[in-house]
Amino acid sequence: MTEQSNHPGRGRLRDPEVLLSILDKLPSSIFVKDEDLNFVYSNDLHCAMIGQSEGALLGKCDADFYPEENAKAFLANDRAVIDSGKTSIVEENAISAAGVTTPVLTRKARLDAPDGKTYLIGSNTDLTEIKKREDQYKVLTETVPVGIVQIREDGHIVFSNPLFIAYCGGDVSGDAGLRVIEKLQETHPHFPGQACRFETDIQGLGGEPRAVIVISSGWLRVGGDVRSAIISVVDVSAMTELRRVNAEISRLNRELAENVKKLKEAQDELIKKGKMEQLGQLTATVAHELRNPLGAVRTSAYLLERKLKNHNLGVEAQFERINNGINRCDNTITQLLDFSRTRSLNCQLGNFDEWLAQIIQDEVPKLPASVTVTLSLGLDDAHIPFDPARLQRAVVNLLSNASEAMVGVAGGSKVMTGDHRLSVSTKRDGGGIAISFSDNGPGMSPDVLQRIREPLFTTKSFGTGLGIPAVEQIVVQHGGRLDVTSAPGEGATFVIWLPDEQKHDAA
Repeated sequence: MTEQSNHPGRGRLRDPEVLLSILDKLPSSIFVKDEDLNFVYSNDLHCAMIGQSEGALLGKCDADFYPEENAKAFLANDRAVIDSGKTSIVEENAISAAGVTTPVLTRKARLDAPDGKTYLIGSNTDLTEIKKREDQYKVLTETVPVGIVQIREDGHIVFSNPLFIAYCGGDVSGDAGLRVIEKLQETHPHFPGQACRFETDIQGLGGEPRAVIVISSGWLRVGGDVRSAIISVVDVSAMTELRRVNAEISRLNRELAENVKKLKEAQDELIKKGKMEQLGQLTATVAHELRNPLGAVRTSAYLLERKLKNHNLGVEAQFERINNGINRCDNTITQLLDFSRTRSLNCQLGNFDEWLAQIIQDEVPKLPASVTVTLSLGLDDAHIPFDPARLQRAVVNLLSNASEAMVGVAGGSKVMTGDHRLSVSTKRDGGGIAISFSDNGPGMSPDVLQRIREPLFTTKSFGTGLGIPAVEQIVVQHGGRLDVTSAPGEGATFVIWLPDEQKHDAA
């Protein structure tokens, strides 16, 4: 019975004539040698490479066609393959009968045939175009402003361009180039085996340190079985120096801006001190010249009111106006004294919520009847150090300012219309406490909000413009701060922040 093939046409491929015609048309040089290293087959491309016909080749060896040195190397390599059975892949130069040299990649292997004979089969791949590209690449690498080096996996440097040689101090041979590679390996754990990119400094023998960007291709098979990595080194020293100069300029600009700011603050402080000196002199004069006459007026008005109280003379309104005028003058003098005095605080450790609740209870009846005050205490009986008398002035001032802002002032008389609400609350805030005063009054414009802390600035038709500055001064003396937020039509919020430890200003 005849064996049938499951692959149509495969039987025809076993025809020697068909196989030989296929081998002749392959775009690779193919040859076969016997155990004596004589040619027994050569396809058309191999014949053309040597420049001999197949008839002239068969039965002869390389020594019959190549120069002695070339032939000896070819035959030695052939014998090693026959004897060891190991495949050989080498680059060689094939020289034709006309003297034309062709660079080829030759692959050779031993074949133990079914007839018991041993053969050497080989193929040649023309490397002419590849070599041309390699030459072009080498020319290119010599002109580009990038250091380029090719290093094999075994640590051998295959190629380096002039710029990389310069990075190595002019000596890439020996250990100089390898030391540069080792330094780069210390910088990046995956260099050069994995594709990577990083910045570092590089310094060859006797050279200046250079800031560089290193780019590695990782291990690649660039001909043969040994892997290589292509490494590019880009000098960015000039760029790094430019960045350093820019950073230095930016730092100097920041310092200049900071110094200008400090200078302005110093000038403002000098102006403030000058105003304070003038205000101190004015306060001393006002306190001396007005307090005594006001005391006499208050006493006289009190005695007159008692004597005329039950005589139904209709002068009660006049006495009220007199008393209000006296109180307003007295409050003005008090504000001037509060702002200009520099005596030290008398801080005591006390229950702040309890103290504040008492102050609110005492002051709310003095506010307009249309103002509703709500109090929310959140310090859980915390005890903090503060000056009760001085801080009371700040709290009373903020209550009074909020009330006046909400009820409005028209022609010197209060407008008692609308729903006026003032919320006072306490809570812990970071390393201290916060006391918040929020009203639903008309709010302040950005311009007014910016100047609200300036001494003698006021939007009222009366007053000294020292209320908020006096509050801030008291708070700052306690080691705290005053925060103000407001917008037109959205009311205003004043927040006193005080530390929970004694960090007040000794002034």
